[in-house]
Amino acid sequence: MEKTEQNSNSRKAGVRKLKLTNFRCYAMANMDIDPEAPVVLFGANGAGKTNLLEAISFLAPGKGLRHARFADVARHSSFIDDEKITRMPLKWAVWAEVKTAGDMGDITIGTGCEPNALGENASRRAVLINGESSSQNELAEVFSAVWITPAMDRLFGGELTPRRRFLDRLVQAYDAAHTGRTNAYANAYKQWGKLLREGCRDTAWLSSLENTMAEYGVAIAAARNDLLARLSPYLRESWGGFPKADIALDGFLENKLLAMPALAVEDAFKEKLMASRFVYADGGTVAGAHNTDLVVHHENGMEAALCSTGQQKALLVAIVIAHARAMASEREEAAPLMLFDEAAAHLDRARREALFEILLSLKGQSWFTGTDSTPFASMEGKAQFFNIENAEISSAVA
Repeated sequence: MEKTEQNSNSRKAGVRKLKLTNFRCYAMANMDIDPEAPVVLFGANGAGKTNLLEAISFLAPGKGLRHARFADVARHSSFIDDEKITRMPLKWAVWAEVKTAGDMGDITIGTGCEPNALGENASRRAVLINGESSSQNELAEVFSAVWITPAMDRLFGGELTPRRRFLDRLVQAYDAAHTGRTNAYANAYKQWGKLLREGCRDTAWLSSLENTMAEYGVAIAAARNDLLARLSPYLRESWGGFPKADIALDGFLENKLLAMPALAVEDAFKEKLMASRFVYADGGTVAGAHNTDLVVHHENGMEAALCSTGQQKALLVAIVIAHARAMASEREEAAPLMLFDEAAAHLDRARREALFEILLSLKGQSWFTGTDSTPFASMEGKAQFFNIENAEISSAVA
């Protein structure tokens, strides 16, 4: 194990206080947490464990670990209107005090959605950093999180979009500007597609959007390629019984950047977009940063999509830990906060203990959920345990 990992405990970072208001099943919730210790949440299914992890995931940019609409995370009030029961979403908020590993010390992050923004088309949320109104791009500068959830058990064999989101969340932890780039690209791509399918032939307008997509798309692809170069050495190591992995990107821009200068790739992408206008307008597709795929192979040579569910989960954990180890070795900042929803509890004992050991040595805080505390017994005295029962949180022991 690298020296930087062994000596990183002095710069631990994590959530110190957490407060929820009208979030999912929680009308109000308060937690005081040791930011330098792992957190174990245990309780029956449906008790509210995953909702707590989701609340923490909202401290980072994006739509959280469930990728939910903001109206869906709010508790609802009910009233009788014309003899019908109507349910209305309430204002929800998540607030946290976070200990950082850098020079910022403790910071506060608040986020939520006002009632008048909670509707079928809700797409924005407010962000406060140290009490000041901020953007999600600014949020990326101070907080990042990665997670493994049961929905990701077959991440490598399902639809492309969740894999790309997973990839970009790993990139954002390394490069905070990645969030702004992906948002700018997505907005330009959405406008470009809408104009074409509405029959717009304003070449100046379309060219402007294509220039934006090319500029940000190439920057996104370069950041993704850089991430893979950083992670690959750690994924080729064997640790704790987790498999070695080979990772690659299948994307037009990423592949072009391996053989051409960035400016040449921008020009090639603009030409491709221009040539694809009529095809896209007729319902076709175009390759770009929006449909890059993450391709993973197990050490036995098998593509991850063809591996068993257990092998896929082990590969997923290996990638997340390689990412954290790379950050701990290369940078002074903490690794992203890591959320393991029912993931650690379903590993075999040897791998679970290896996972706990490496996480204890890293800078970032880790959170776990499970139906009981037994799988985490070896963490007694090192982690903090909370029993969750009917949206009630109480401190406990293993």
